[in-house]
Amino acid sequence: MHQGRDYKLESCVVSLAQAIDAQERGADRVELCIRLETEGMTPDVELASSLCDHLRIPVRVMVRATEEGYEADGDVLQQMIDAIEALKKLPLDGFVFGIMKDNHIDRAAMMTLLHHAYPFHVTFHKAIDMSDDIDDDIQWLNQFAQIDTLLTSGGTIKAVDGIDQLREIKALFKGYVMAAGKITPEVLPQLHEALRLEWYHGRAIV
Repeated sequence: MHQGRDYKLESCVVSLAQAIDAQERGADRVELCIRLETEGMTPDVELASSLCDHLRIPVRVMVRATEEGYEADGDVLQQMIDAIEALKKLPLDGFVFGIMKDNHIDRAAMMTLLHHAYPFHVTFHKAIDMSDDIDDDIQWLNQFAQIDTLLTSGGTIKAVDGIDQLREIKALFKGYVMAAGKITPEVLPQLHEALRLEWYHGRAIV
């Protein structure tokens, strides 16, 4: 946490150069993925390794094998397992993933992935905003101390438009709620004044 602020920033990056820039600009952690036009997919091990070698701040890695949506059939789930097993050899801070099925958390698939990701911490990403019963799904997530962070915009495109929902999610989730959704340095003060979260996430957050 940087001097002068009582919250932390996670910067979404797709390259080593972006990660180094984010670190220099004051990011407390980076989330590494590729293919941002798909909302992010799994990077290769070599790229993740280069970040671990060059950064002083923690690195979390997105694991997602679909270009659209957050569902995982058997083949997709196996691709995610293989990626986790390869990536967990690195000194990562954790993983970022979330599996949905019929607009609810795919609990069986999630438990499989959590088993393979152990003992690394996990961020359940913005797939949670697709839930038809977010209260019930969050109560399920609360069973797993391994899932220490929930990334959400409150179901809106911009986090500033989801403040009421984000407050409700903050009251429900036992871990860290990390707000996301077009967050820039200009809107951060307003957002933090309203939410008082410990983490904020974005592509242009620093």
